[in-house]
Amino acid sequence: MGNKMTTPIHSKQKVANCKIWATAMEWTSTNRKLIRQIASPYLRFMQADSNDLFQEATIAAFKALIVARKKENPEQFVPYFRVIFKTNCIKLASGIQTVSSLEEYHLPCPDEQMESEEQEAKKVEEAMRTVSKRQREICLWLLRQTDPVSTPDLAREFKVSRRHACRLISSSIEKIYGAAL
Repeated sequence: MGNKMTTPIHSKQKVANCKIWATAMEWTSTNRKLIRQIASPYLRFMQADSNDLFQEATIAAFKALIVARKKENPEQFVPYFRVIFKTNCIKLASGIQTVSSLEEYHLPCPDEQMESEEQEAKKVEEAMRTVSKRQREICLWLLRQTDPVSTPDLAREFKVSRRHACRLISSSIEKIYGAAL
């Protein structure tokens, strides 16, 4: 019976979050110049491309919309956004992770249909055709890992030096990326 009581509230929250997320996405797409202006002092220190920057801005807008809504002060959205986004830019510039887990924020997923496993497998197979047999083995092994793997782990698994493991991964990424263009 406890689930029946919480389900409607959870559904309402999910719908509200979807609307807030859509608003945040729309706002960031129409305010790219402001986003660039806020981030400009930090851009050269950030290891992020423009897509990463606008994703961070969307997350910051989402958070700012929630804060403005909770404080019942919608006209303060832009100042809240500036503070949140600038803080994230500073963190990114200094190499600090801005969000440990997006799941904590219950961000809604896009309504678009996710690719089927079959389509994803085809893409992986196509990408693997561009690399050598050894690189393919390593890439597929990496894809099967549930936890992040370090270079020493990779070197141990494939009985190569750490340096050679780095070169294998680096050249694999270059070949796959080159084929994708």
